Amino acid sequence: MYQLRVEMKKAKETRDEASGFDEQLEKLKSIVEKMEHGGLSLDESLKLFEQGIGLSKRLLDILNRSEGRVEELLATMERVPFSRGEE
Repeated sequence: MYQLRVEMKKAKETRDEASGFDEQLEKLKSIVEKMEHGGLSLDESLKLFEQGIGLSKRLLDILNRSEGRVEELLATMERVPFSRGEE
């Protein structure tokens, strides 16, 4: 029973992270577009760059945790070897 609760909690965290990931990715895309468009002062550019770096780090962290979760789930699956069809 405890294991089921842990698995359900992890699944909810993964869904929440996916939602947060999408929002943060959109913010990062917006920053990149503003910087590519140009016309910003040096101060504005530095502030956006700093925000972009922060978002990039958070996004990478989410991706790394998600990858670990996928690996955990795959490890719980029964490995069934594929057999070749008759030739």
